[in-house]
Amino acid sequence: MQSEARQDPQGYDFRRCKLCGQQAAEPFCRLTGGTLQVCRHCDFHFLDHLDPLPSGNEEQPRELDEKSWKYISERLGTGEGELPWRLRLVEKYCRLPGAQCLDIGAGVGQFLLLLRAAKANGTGIEPSRLRRLFARREFDLHLEEQTIEAPQWREKYSEYFDVITLWDVIEHVNFPAETLSCAFQLLKPGGALLIDTPSRTVLPYRLSLVAARLSGGRVPLFLSSYYSALPYGHKQIFTPRQLTRLVAQAGFQILTQGAGYDELLGLRPPLLRPRSKIILVARKPVAG
Repeated sequence: MQSEARQDPQGYDFRRCKLCGQQAAEPFCRLTGGTLQVCRHCDFHFLDHLDPLPSGNEEQPRELDEKSWKYISERLGTGEGELPWRLRLVEKYCRLPGAQCLDIGAGVGQFLLLLRAAKANGTGIEPSRLRRLFARREFDLHLEEQTIEAPQWREKYSEYFDVITLWDVIEHVNFPAETLSCAFQLLKPGGALLIDTPSRTVLPYRLSLVAARLSGGRVPLFLSSYYSALPYGHKQIFTPRQLTRLVAQAGFQILTQGAGYDELLGLRPPLLRPRSKIILVARKPVAG
């Protein structure tokens, strides 16, 4: 079903859960730009929207005009403080000098710049044309357009990478199970996978679910802020258990999972830190 949907994303049957594969998903409540689907079997939550696949042959592709440049520039600092923490976590599981690293959903390439400074070989995937143009002009970085599910990646880079990262990305992709399966194929045996994604267990989300249930789906409270039908918006939000299950189903060995980089690096986390994130590290098993 997912390979068929890849050929025609908008033809996907949203009754089929994107986590467990059961024909058990039902509309839960209407949000801005779409409907939130909830699986009766595994309680997975996802929006009934998929992005079209990159075509590479737009008749009039958008250019990086002054307005777009300013928009991207003003948001460069968002999440910038996490970048050094992410690098430290990667270094904990991989010796970076000379390592082959793939950053999926690279944005404008800021993490790739850190990898370059650490003497690693970084490759980035970014489907947004404007962000790719910005990365080229501002940082002299070339980012690939085709997503990891495209056949060219498996044909050229099977068991090639030492590290694959998805920083705030798995919630954006059309089919997370397919994305992780492809990542598994591209990693060397023993290679590391690192994921950072929002958690569904935060209080505003849980309160919104209660409000939506009690109102018959008419009052979603904050749920529309968690999902978006805009290009590359959030399509699904995981619980820690659901993400662990999905990564394990793809064949990975889970090494660690937590809500903060400090705790995963062996540092003492703040006592009252909200558990709004899921950070997971896994490894592709070595045969034998």
